[in-house]
Formats: sequence, C-alpha cells, structure tokens
Amino acid sequence: MDTDAMKPLSPRLRVALLTCGIASAVVTVVLVAVTLTVFRVREPVMTMNSIAVKGFGAAAPASGEGGSPLSPLRLTVVADVSVKNPNAASLRYRGSDTAVYYRAARVGGAAGPPGTARARRTVRLNVTVDVAVGALLGDPGFLGDVAAGAVAVTTATTVRGRVAVLGGVVHRRVVLEMNCTATVAVADMSIRNQSCLQSVSL
Repeated sequence: MDTDAMKPLSPRLRVALLTCGIASAVVTVVLVAVTLTVFRVREPVMTMNSIAVKGFGAAAPASGEGGSPLSPLRLTVVADVSVKNPNAASLRYRGSDTAVYYRAARVGGAAGPPGTARARRTVRLNVTVDVAVGALLGDPGFLGDVAAGAVAVTTATTVRGRVAVLGGVVHRRVVLEMNCTATVAVADMSIRNQSCLQSVSL
C-alpha cells in the first residue's frame, strides 16, 4: 500500500484550499447580487405620446342616379410611441406592429422597422397606418358616427425584442403591448378621450 497517499494534508495546503473555497463563494455571491440588481432585467415602458388623424373627411353627396352617397374618404392614422429601456443593456427589437380597429374590426395596420433602445435611453417609434376606407364604409354604423361628429377607434401596438446582459450570458425575451382607445372629432380631426393600457411580458 502506498503510505504517501494516506498522508493528511499539510496545514498550509488546508489553508490554501480553504481560502480558495471562500474566495469562490464570495465571487459567486457577488455575481448573483450584481445579476439581481444592476443586471436584473427590468420592464421597459411604452408610452403613446400622440395619435393623429390626417386626411379624414366626408365629401358632399355624389350627383346623378346610382352615385355613391359619399365620395372616397382618405384616412391615415399616425401613432407616436416611445419605448423607455431602464436596463443596463440595450434592448434590441425586431420591429413593431400597429393595428387600427373600428368597432372591433381591424381596418388598418402597419409594421415598423427593427431597431435598438440603448441602455437607460428612450427611443421613438412613429408609425403611419393607412386605414381601409372600404371597411369603414361597409360598417352600417360608420356614417352615423360621422354625422354625429365623432368616431371611436382603437389602436394596438406590439413591440417584440430581447435584452442581453452579462456579455450575452443572460437573455430575456421582451414583449410590449399597448392598447389605446380614442375618439376622433370629425370637425377638426383632433383626438379626444384617449386612454391607453400597457402590458409587458418577460
């Protein structure tokens, strides 16, 4: 039997091993603390700064028999959205999707380009949506709303992205959704009674 293998560790080696163990534990605790504080993925904040309607108007009745009661309408909705990234790392998003609804029916939509919200910065997303006028005219309640001077619309904006911290070791998928309801005043195309609700999935 090899008696050298059964010799107990020297005091100096024991101290060295104990010191290495303590140092490893301290480093682990520090990394965990940093990950849960500085590098913890926080929820981005989406804000609807404004909703503007351009080119909205009802024309005069058409002349002649068989004519349409209204000449074509042109309706464009511009959504000005901000995304605030409170994290210590950049938020890279694949793009945005904005849809416009009238009485629960989707009447328009547009996709925004991909981009990056830098760490602890705010990025603006301006999306222009051309609304399908035919879909509006196909709803029997639309002309009545126009005659009453107010049209209620709903917008839904979704931004999907990813936050990578600790040099890419930690990845978190982020989905931001914002639904807004607003009333369009036909006379001056202004937005009234705007209300928005945001949800975040990490």
